[in-house]
Amino acid sequence: MKTEIQLQGQVIGTLYLIAAITMAILGVQNYRYGIYPLVYTASLVALIFFGVAIYARFAYKVSTLERVSLATLSAATLIILLESPEHSQSLTYWLIPLGLFSFIALPLKQAYVLNTIVVTIFSVVLYQHTSFLGACLFATSYSLMIAFAGTFAALHQKRSRTLVELAIHEPLTGAYNIRFFEDTLSKEISRATRTGKPLSLITIEIDYFDQVEEMHGVAVKNQLLQQVSETLQGMIRAGDSQYFDAQERYYLLLPCTPAEGVLVIAERIRRTVEENTWPDVDSITASLGCTSYIPSKGEISAQDMLNKSEQALKDAHKNGYNRVAHQN
Repeated sequence: MKTEIQLQGQVIGTLYLIAAITMAILGVQNYRYGIYPLVYTASLVALIFFGVAIYARFAYKVSTLERVSLATLSAATLIILLESPEHSQSLTYWLIPLGLFSFIALPLKQAYVLNTIVVTIFSVVLYQHTSFLGACLFATSYSLMIAFAGTFAALHQKRSRTLVELAIHEPLTGAYNIRFFEDTLSKEISRATRTGKPLSLITIEIDYFDQVEEMHGVAVKNQLLQQVSETLQGMIRAGDSQYFDAQERYYLLLPCTPAEGVLVIAERIRRTVEENTWPDVDSITASLGCTSYIPSKGEISAQDMLNKSEQALKDAHKNGYNRVAHQN
């Protein structure tokens, strides 16, 4: 399965390839009409776009691809603007699709800045070499294009962020879902291995939770899950993260936390759950299983770390529930 970065690189690469082909066609058309300076301009821009199209297929960071796109579109715009004093009327039709393309390839703020520079400079050129009316018409139409394209890009980015949030969060509790947990756990283990800092994991389960549903119903059970999640979220530190799965278990991932630290945090959580008064059910308890990864003691896989945490939870159950247990 392709990653989001690979898919984005392929889309941007395809768009640059289309832009390169379009510029090549423009070069051929201008060659037929004998406008040779524009042939050279179109050919140079086409070569630049074709090179970026190839690069985008192999880009491994979105930020790197965005920087390359900014440099590329800035260079292409500069090349076109250098020819604008002599061929301002023809180049008007080159700048509009280039401006639209910038809202796809660049972050919104950079696209606005680039297009503002373009409309300002080219309007001055048109005023000097054609007429004031021509400059005003171009400035108005281009500004409207920027406004519409920018609005659409902003709405698209907002919608994309919303979809991402929905994809990684569990709807009942608002915590991250188990799929995102598995991915994040692997990444955090890799980071801990590189930095040499410990990583800890806590698995939490409300004791005798099936009885809560039998006695109070599904609505109360769901409300309790939400309230416990909110309580846990309020107790974890910046940099820690909370997850929830279909087995009604909570997972807390604690970077830079050794075994001694995770035991202190887990015990504080256990006491808080036990001492709180919960609506409808009054009181509950929870069992917690902990494990810690110390890079200096050897590597571990994400599944092994999860298994150790869940085994520690089973140990807490065996010892009478409402307990904290730790697996090395």
